[in-house]
Amino acid sequence: MVKVGEIEFPPRKVWLKTYGCQMNYHDTERILSHLSNLNFTKTEEQSEADLVIFNTCAVRDLANKKFYSHLGETKRLKTDPGVDPETGLKKNVVIAAGGCIAQTEGKELLEKYKQLDFAFGTDVIDNIGEMVYRTYAGERKFSVTTWDRSENYSIETKLTHGSPLAFVNIIKGCDKFCSYCIVPFTRGREKSRRLAEVVTDVRRLVEYSGIQEVMLLGQNVNSFGKDNGESLAQLLLELDAIEGLERIRYTTSHPYDVTDELVEAHGTAKKLANHLHLPVQSGSNTVLQRMLREYTVEHYLGLLAKMRKANPELVVTTDIIAGFPNETEEEHRATLRLLDEAQFDFIYGYAFSTRKGTKAARMSDVLTDDIRGRRLREILAKQMKIQENLRGQMVGKTYRVLVEEKGSAKGVLKWTGRTSCHRLVHFEPAEAQKDYLWHWVDVEITSATALSLQANLIRDLGKKP
Repeated sequence: MVKVGEIEFPPRKVWLKTYGCQMNYHDTERILSHLSNLNFTKTEEQSEADLVIFNTCAVRDLANKKFYSHLGETKRLKTDPGVDPETGLKKNVVIAAGGCIAQTEGKELLEKYKQLDFAFGTDVIDNIGEMVYRTYAGERKFSVTTWDRSENYSIETKLTHGSPLAFVNIIKGCDKFCSYCIVPFTRGREKSRRLAEVVTDVRRLVEYSGIQEVMLLGQNVNSFGKDNGESLAQLLLELDAIEGLERIRYTTSHPYDVTDELVEAHGTAKKLANHLHLPVQSGSNTVLQRMLREYTVEHYLGLLAKMRKANPELVVTTDIIAGFPNETEEEHRATLRLLDEAQFDFIYGYAFSTRKGTKAARMSDVLTDDIRGRRLREILAKQMKIQENLRGQMVGKTYRVLVEEKGSAKGVLKWTGRTSCHRLVHFEPAEAQKDYLWHWVDVEITSATALSLQANLIRDLGKKP
């Protein structure tokens, strides 16, 4: 039993659903860490939960729709809450919504969904314990969506898993205000942690939690340190010197803020992954102007050339929006031509969907959903052919992989890991009963498709201490 103030917290279970980007998954870990102080443990079964939390995404349309559907289904938890097997009493299930949708629509959610007890925004994640306390003290139907107004941004990375991978948030918010993007309204303005704090944080994770790979996070990670006279490139080189850290990744980048210093870091930082996610959004300069992206296609391709010169092993992934308002057929064809020129390793493609409050939502638009769908299918089909060719070039080569999970394909046991260039590789174990989870292994690629790689195990290097 844990006592906080006048309230006792017996052991309880929390079920948490996360939608959207890595930043949301990072926030979920922070939520779970804080809730552990109130005697909550995580459950994978919603029916077992005393507390149900949705960590939402307002950026991606599919994630948006899934959340509303899943939240609607929780009405049954209030009408038929089930019985706690330990006490034999009916459960008093608490339901909450957090994240990007809650930041902009918290009060509306509480009015529409009667089963929802409270909503909280993106900048109050670390106050989740206080909000849960208020709920168990008897308060209901409240929304907390205030912004952190302090100049300094300081946090400590929280971990709730046993893997050697960690998300490390280094900057929050975005100052770009791209015409289609809701992020500045859901995450606020840019604010960086201090470089020294991040380095200390990562060193602690490596030394005391066994972390071997970090993913540095930010809505515009390239702006890190700008207001403090620091930079992402400087941070990468500092982290590169940490003994025991094996691999460094970062996301998401904005092409406008990629500096020559950062390009150089891709050639000198030995632990920096051979992968860069650099969203282009469109292959048309006129569309990029309407998106307010601040760069041209020529500038973008120039960046790719510089990056690949600095690190010839680098692979690049991107985001593309099909059917931006009033996109002409020629503007769409320009995006198809860009795929040939850029040779992306993978793309996240989306048909344009409006986000309330953005400039694009106020644009008059002649395109239909059918046109957007057709253009997206053409982009994805072309990209699949490019990926098949790129992955085919990997056959016969050896890669070092960190093993993340096991599964089966057509009844055959296989383990899966990720290369430095962020490609998933599947291989059969040398011994059926051996546990390869979180081992570093060397594998030789034996076959490839546009979406998967098969390999033979060459060498098991085991877990890093």
